[in-house]
Amino acid sequence: MAGPLSKRIEDTQRRIVDLRDQLNKHIETINDENPDDAATAITEELTSKIDSLEKSLEALKRAEAQIMRGADHGSNLPVLRSDGGDRGDRGDRGDRGDRGDRGSEQFMTVRDSRPFAMAMGPKPKPSDFIWKAIATDLKHFGEGRKRPFLEVLKENYGDGNDMGEMVRRVASLYVTKAASIPADTTTSGWASNLIQTIIGDFIQSLIPHSVYPVLSAKGGSFTYGRNGVISLPARNTATTVGGAFIAQGAAIPVKQGAFTSITLTPKKMGVITTLTREITEHSTPSIEAIVRQAMLEDTGIALDTILLDATAADTTRPAGLRNGVSTQTPTSGGGGAAPAGLTAFVVDLKLLVAALISGTKGNLRAPVWIMNPGDVLISSLLQTSVGETAFRDEIATGTLLGYPIIQSVNGIGDTFYFLDAADFITATGDTPNFSVSDQAVLHMEDTSPTGITTGGATPAFASPVRSLWQTDSIAIRMIMDINWAMRRTGVIAYMTGQTWN
Repeated sequence: MAGPLSKRIEDTQRRIVDLRDQLNKHIETINDENPDDAATAITEELTSKIDSLEKSLEALKRAEAQIMRGADHGSNLPVLRSDGGDRGDRGDRGDRGDRGDRGSEQFMTVRDSRPFAMAMGPKPKPSDFIWKAIATDLKHFGEGRKRPFLEVLKENYGDGNDMGEMVRRVASLYVTKAASIPADTTTSGWASNLIQTIIGDFIQSLIPHSVYPVLSAKGGSFTYGRNGVISLPARNTATTVGGAFIAQGAAIPVKQGAFTSITLTPKKMGVITTLTREITEHSTPSIEAIVRQAMLEDTGIALDTILLDATAADTTRPAGLRNGVSTQTPTSGGGGAAPAGLTAFVVDLKLLVAALISGTKGNLRAPVWIMNPGDVLISSLLQTSVGETAFRDEIATGTLLGYPIIQSVNGIGDTFYFLDAADFITATGDTPNFSVSDQAVLHMEDTSPTGITTGGATPAFASPVRSLWQTDSIAIRMIMDINWAMRRTGVIAYMTGQTWN
């Protein structure tokens, strides 16, 4: 019998059911007082076929279990406890599920890892599990948590051939924490009500929407782990420790380089958004797509707006890339007829490249351009005096002067960057933290939120305030530790107000 192992199991089960139906109907036609040989032969034949198929079914199930167990042990996705620990034994956990007991930590796994329905396509990424778990949790909360999470997960994403990996990963990555409802729900301790945590590669999912992950991939990327601070060595390029030719017997020169360290402490980025329960009761895959798109796009914008500004670092945020960097003066006269625009563009390229070469003493490792997509299009259309587009073919390949172009509309505006991405170092928490609650009290303020109450004898109360429980709403919270810095000075050049665009 051809086809995937799960399809063979389903077909075998179907055949067993059909044969049992035939056997039942046949038994009803037999004269028990005087059975004939032909009827007895049919009974024995049907019984033998059922016995044979049942043995085959058991063998197929054992084979499937072995395959899934091997895949599970080979995975690099750990099962995390609520305290952040790593539970290495994943092969022989029972299917404990979420039985509605909110007072203890539970791990939910699928022991019988039957593939479930999902369209054929590329192997799911860990970030896919995040969004499906969030969508399922919204549905779970929308129903008042009356059913186990795993049951809602299966209902939302089917029970067919190709969902086994998805359900197994979501269930194994999903952690249900103990939830306590404080007596006073108006204090800033409402966060203890946020009870669901989902783990995944959220940063890499931002690539289509943000400059940050592309730069991070080309530079140095670190995680804090259990460390509160990451300290990295750096040097000042104004000094040199290069060797020199010397005569025999002459003294060797002693050169002292200026070395220092860059310290990255966690900066917390967070956001909360709310939905009504009625929204979650509609198509859960649609909710998944809406939440995924909104969080990725808006997080990308938030990151790049800070990353590409000129503000200095403080206790709350990292420094923008333009902080302490002088802008290059754009070439004038690029707005006339061709080739005026192309000429101004070429001169601007020379200025930016020369500035970076001068700042790094020619030691460029991974230079990249950061441009607005509109500027990329315009630069590819700039013409010579005879109507030729000098840069169109190269820009179509994603490079300019042989260096990669990073395109983004986030926080760029009319600014044109050239920098050495190898010197961009980042530090993040091990994973972003996503939480869902239907019982928190929130200050519904998107710019300057405060605690629900502040002050002493005459406390001030935040306004407006919403109780999720009272308004039958659900909130999603994301928290992510993140920080960045440039390892060397002189590795960024930029200009704004170009005349060729």
